[in-house]
Amino acid sequence: MDLDYVSWEIIRELQRDGRTTFKKLGDTIGFTGLGAKKRVEKLLEKNVIKVSALVNAEKLNLRLAMVLLETEDVEARRMIVDRFRDCPRVINFFTTLGGYNLVALVMAEDQDTLESECMENCSLRGCEGIRRSEFYPICNIHYSSFLLVKGYGTSKERNITPCNVDCRSCLSYQDQKCVGCPATKCYRGPLR
Repeated sequence: MDLDYVSWEIIRELQRDGRTTFKKLGDTIGFTGLGAKKRVEKLLEKNVIKVSALVNAEKLNLRLAMVLLETEDVEARRMIVDRFRDCPRVINFFTTLGGYNLVALVMAEDQDTLESECMENCSLRGCEGIRRSEFYPICNIHYSSFLLVKGYGTSKERNITPCNVDCRSCLSYQDQKCVGCPATKCYRGPLR
């Protein structure tokens, strides 16, 4: 879909303040409030934009990392993406055309949990079909520290994580070096 100048101006304004009124938005783009509302609804209907809450990773002291994976083939890549689709720690996956053909942005509540995420059974790096991998903890976030973190994945009923791991059998969890998965009832972290 090609967007005109007005649509891009609406997107910029909503990125600045997603709670702005349609009247204010209309004043900015030279429309009435009703005209602005119709344009926003059209962008939503065509799935060009989505209104949601972003989380300030710095304010919550979340630790982030990039995980670079080279998978054996397309099927292995699909299996990994499917396995971690509902994982509250995986913020996003990206497929690339380089040597590493799958990149993930992941988060953890503290350094020990991030290290567990790098090495334990719930690690992306330990999946079947991985040829090689790199794990890069992120030191600083530039520009915007707001990220779309999956807060909807928390549960107080599940024993097994969405990626099919039981945190209680993990040595890092047993040694209090990992807070566990927010999608399980054994979770000991601050994201509930």
